[in-house]
Amino acid sequence: MKKKFLKMLNSPITVILLLFSVLLCISMTSSLYNDRGEDKGSKLIVSAVDAASEIISDELTECRITTVTTTTVTTTTTTFTTSPFEVCAPTVYAGTSPNSSFYQDRLAVAGDSLALGFDYYGFIPDIHNIATESVSMWNLDYFTFNYGFGDIGMIDAVDYIRPRLLYMSVGMNDVNMNSPESFVRRYHDVIDQIRQRVPDINIVVAAITPVCSYCDVIRNDIVREYNAALKQMVDDIDSPKIVFFDAYSVVCDENLDLRDDYTSGDGIHIYIPCYNDILTALFDFLDTKDFRTQMGG
Repeated sequence: MKKKFLKMLNSPITVILLLFSVLLCISMTSSLYNDRGEDKGSKLIVSAVDAASEIISDELTECRITTVTTTTVTTTTTTFTTSPFEVCAPTVYAGTSPNSSFYQDRLAVAGDSLALGFDYYGFIPDIHNIATESVSMWNLDYFTFNYGFGDIGMIDAVDYIRPRLLYMSVGMNDVNMNSPESFVRRYHDVIDQIRQRVPDINIVVAAITPVCSYCDVIRNDIVREYNAALKQMVDDIDSPKIVFFDAYSVVCDENLDLRDDYTSGDGIHIYIPCYNDILTALFDFLDTKDFRTQMGG
């Protein structure tokens, strides 16, 4: 009991309350005495008030003001929207980059018959194929793709698959039916629509590949004009997620024609070794852009 009492006396508020309790008792008691007792009680009250004032003054002097600083840390998290078709293994792997399989498992290809070869020769799985014969930018809306629930257009197909990496190879069928200006205008519009649907997507705009020297259907100087327009379009878009890949330079010979050993026979379409070399060059190129990190890998 004694220890508890002493602990209570450590608090200045407790001491003040005790003093005023004593004063109250003295005041009540003093009313029972004569004038002399009243004088004596009054003096005692004054002394007690003075003592209480000193205690309060001392305690206020010793009080310290403590400032508490609260720091809030904000963490930024990048969220990627995934799909069940984002990562699918192909039948045939290509590339020498340590990131080749990472890229190839996530690669979808959209475009014409040249793009279709990636699927035909096993370099991408069927679900990652958004390419078919005769596609061009001027007739794109006439072609559909079926993944088991009905026909959908190219842009809807990209939205359905939601690939992390999209390789677009379109233009061979535009060279003789279009102009570079209208071609890239439509191309730009398609890219804008895809990015609205799939904001996280990374797009590789591939150059149109050359034809062999003996091909008299398409002229390579015109192909190069279209490729220059494509590169300028990508430069104008100015996004790290949209890059121009010079596939033309990968497969051409010293005369800027398609290498004879790359063609499937008609001088326009390409064969297995050519697709392998395109992908090998593509993956090395993506490494220079730090695409793996950009793709969340």
